[in-house]
Amino acid sequence: MIAIKLENLTKVYDNKKVVDNLSFEIPENSICGFLGPNGAGKTTTFKLITNLINKDSGKIEVFGKEITDSTQIEEIRFLQDVPEFYDYMNAYEYLEFICKLNNLSDIAQKIRETIELVGLADAKKKKIGKYSRGMKQRLGIAGSIIPGPKILLLDEPISALDPLGRKDIFDLLNKLKGKMTIIFSSHIIDDIERISDRIIIINHGKMVLDDKTSALKESHLTDIIEVSFKNNKDLNSFKKIFKKADAEIETFETTLRIKSTDKDIQENIFKVLTSEKISILSLNIVAPSLEDIFVSEVSK
Repeated sequence: MIAIKLENLTKVYDNKKVVDNLSFEIPENSICGFLGPNGAGKTTTFKLITNLINKDSGKIEVFGKEITDSTQIEEIRFLQDVPEFYDYMNAYEYLEFICKLNNLSDIAQKIRETIELVGLADAKKKKIGKYSRGMKQRLGIAGSIIPGPKILLLDEPISALDPLGRKDIFDLLNKLKGKMTIIFSSHIIDDIERISDRIIIINHGKMVLDDKTSALKESHLTDIIEVSFKNNKDLNSFKKIFKKADAEIETFETTLRIKSTDKDIQENIFKVLTSEKISILSLNIVAPSLEDIFVSEVSK
């Protein structure tokens, strides 16, 4: 089932289209990385989906139900990039407050399970004002998931976090994978491809790329082959025999980078290796990183 569907969504501020005819679909219980440079329109899109602001045109559907300007959306929780808390509370008190606001039952059990899930069990009695930024992000996610939403929108949950803090958030999202639909925005590329089922990139409010993570690298494969040899002797033996007029060859210690548009290039490489009995450590088609793809797409 499709959790969220946008059709030609548009929002204009001061005669500028901040979100410009944006359309995409997010399957239920998937994780989507929603990427774009600062000012691309990511936060505005989230606010439109949650009805915090009204669209100028287009259509939003949540689980097949069209969202109008007056619709109250119970299925979605939205966590902004810098969540606010009452610093005098501890984590248990804050989550108890959230539970009561949402008229939840079995509060003690829900709080215990959620605190354990987000990794704050050892700090549940510590005042929130003494929490690190990463701990506050985890508590913010805890407050968002404890009512049991079907969709979780996270706006820049890893911005301003150090590498360890980012790892904590991604580990937490991995635990939630398959339990709800998660869309998280970011302009930080590291690790996103590891956790996301789908990647959407926007720029200036417009769609730039929308594809399954598994298909991204395949669709952006380069024409570069990297061959790593056991030693320089084997490398030099290969270079003496391998002759391709259109091939560009670069040497990096005991590795060759061969760039060619010839479709038979791999077969030709294997012929030389087998005929001369040259041993190699690896042979790979160089795949671009998600960061390479991101930079390439937003620079067009």
